Amino acid sequence: MTTSIPADYVKEVSTLMAAKAGLPTHDDMAGLLRDSRAAEARKYYNPIEDERLRETYARYLGIRSALWQLIQSLPDPAKRVQRDPVSASSADWRGFSIALCAAELIVRTGEYLIDLARDRPIIWKKLDEADARYHLPRKSFTRLYRQLTSAYRMRGFYRACDVFDAYHSVVMAAAPPEVARTLQGLNLPTASRGDHLRRYQGFVRHSIKRRNISAWKNILFSVFEMMGSDIADLTIPFVKPPRTPKRVTPDIIETLRGALRPGDVFVTRHDDAMSNLFLPGFWPHSALWLGRDDADILEAKKDGVLFRRLEDTLQVDAFVVIRPRLSPDLIDVALKRACSHAGKLYDFLFDFRTTDRLVCTEVIYRTYHGLGPIDFNLIQQAGRHCLSAEALLNQGLGKNWFDVVLIYGVNGNDLLWNREAEQRLRSSFQSQF
Repeated sequence: MTTSIPADYVKEVSTLMAAKAGLPTHDDMAGLLRDSRAAEARKYYNPIEDERLRETYARYLGIRSALWQLIQSLPDPAKRVQRDPVSASSADWRGFSIALCAAELIVRTGEYLIDLARDRPIIWKKLDEADARYHLPRKSFTRLYRQLTSAYRMRGFYRACDVFDAYHSVVMAAAPPEVARTLQGLNLPTASRGDHLRRYQGFVRHSIKRRNISAWKNILFSVFEMMGSDIADLTIPFVKPPRTPKRVTPDIIETLRGALRPGDVFVTRHDDAMSNLFLPGFWPHSALWLGRDDADILEAKKDGVLFRRLEDTLQVDAFVVIRPRLSPDLIDVALKRACSHAGKLYDFLFDFRTTDRLVCTEVIYRTYHGLGPIDFNLIQQAGRHCLSAEALLNQGLGKNWFDVVLIYGVNGNDLLWNREAEQRLRSSFQSQF
């Protein structure tokens, strides 16, 4: 049964619900606890246990970034509610409820991880290891722990919780139904200041034991503030200077637009996107070119599987376009398939076994698999069968199902075509074609 979402916050609620579905659960944590006990017994993690722990941690970090972006999109209603709750409008309270729910999910799941690792050095040490697959620096978990137990950095969150406690009925009445059910299920009000103090004391004890912990001046995740204060910059630090524009320019977009055909596939990259943390590889994302009057692109992002404009999809630093070797009739079938998925939620779990929620490459997979010779092979990663963007490229080009049309932004800001584009693409990642 579906419920109606107020028109002013459709995308925000869709993002929130998709993120909630993908966050690590108590069952996930129980499995990680069993793994930690086995690792403690042998004094190390085996590769399978290591992969499960890293996958859960990376999934949390990626969804945390999406939820932070959601909170960042709602500062005005949150400020108005906090500044003058009596005069706040229903829309303000609705935005506040969505932002509070997102913050609660961030904090609650972070607390699961903290409680799991706080008294288990083997987990803490493993999460603090650098991991090039996810672009994680050393001691990222220590920094996360510090942020979620710092009274200074959590003050905005606790102010928001105080507003919720004081105006509980108003918030619940204004909240979209899905958000109200989530807030109710979280059994708010939130964890007490005593719980916060207990976690902070655990952090201090750990810090004293490990005197080699470095200063936190280079924190990967910036200050977390729920209301009216700075939100973490959702880019990987030090990759490029702050506020540097994307390398794909409007001129490039206009140059390539006329060369595109319906059914073409974009594979894209942001140089410094936080999503690179949990989507390993040089090429992490894909989208489908429709070329219709009402919509250029069908693309799955955190706010769902939606029709988008080319200018929005190409707010990136690099991209490649590949074209299926299919007849026009089969392309028509493929595009009808693709459009049947429009409006679905994003799948933060990357579970290709289900069709109610999709990730970006799953849109391409479900568009083309089984048409003509195309027969994608899902690859098991972290216990799930899925198809990464680079696996899509390797299979599609390696088996001659697709051709490279053009590429931009790899080893310079050149726009290359056909054979030259294929050669440049081949050199950009671990290609197998």
